[in-house]
Amino acid sequence: MKEVKVRGLTFKDINVSEVSGYSGTDLLFTFQGKRYVFMVANTNPPMPLNILHRFAEQGTCPLCHRIIYPYPTGQQPCLELKKMDYLLLEAFQKHLSRNVIPFKK
Repeated sequence: MKEVKVRGLTFKDINVSEVSGYSGTDLLFTFQGKRYVFMVANTNPPMPLNILHRFAEQGTCPLCHRIIYPYPTGQQPCLELKKMDYLLLEAFQKHLSRNVIPFKK
């Protein structure tokens, strides 16, 4: 099981998906059993775009405490994860495909 720790939070089940809707990559992951998608632009350096909830069932986000409806209706941004998007990008960098330009500080 792939997992990453950032600021004491453990993110699991990390999957990378190249997308066609924009020039970028979607990093799918779970936190406390809830699914999220981290949208990253394929730029130099890579740029975090957004982090969305992608819950299978209606529930409360353990980070931002908002009630989230199931995907696709409930694809709202997680404002708490967005606050640390560059830290997440750096931690998830090893999971990105070779087509994505490496992250540079």
